[in-house]
Amino acid sequence: MGFITLLGASIALMNIMMVSVTERTREIGIRKALGATALQIRQQFLIEAIVICVMGGALGIVLGVAGGNAISLFIPGGGAFLVPWLWMMIGLVICVSVGLASGYYPASKAAGLDPIESLRYE
Repeated sequence: MGFITLLGASIALMNIMMVSVTERTREIGIRKALGATALQIRQQFLIEAIVICVMGGALGIVLGVAGGNAISLFIPGGGAFLVPWLWMMIGLVICVSVGLASGYYPASKAAGLDPIESLRYE
């Protein structure tokens, strides 16, 4: 169930990034006309996708820890909630890898745009 949710989220992120590339076509054209390389354009969109994923992962970690602490308050006998640091780090690594996988195609599409056609785009 978690894999299917992750797959759906990655498809949604790719769609968001494709819309971002379409909306920012003129900006990409201006950056390329001013000398930005394809690598710099690709890095910009990949970093944006990774930041979106890590923000979602961090929010999930905060909500998970808060929920675990809230549930441990209702356990009789003073149940302690252990913070799973290893699993939190693994979750963030997965978030980064999903951001890379989802953002690569839109970033490559943005990097491959022709500057003249991008500036002409309305």
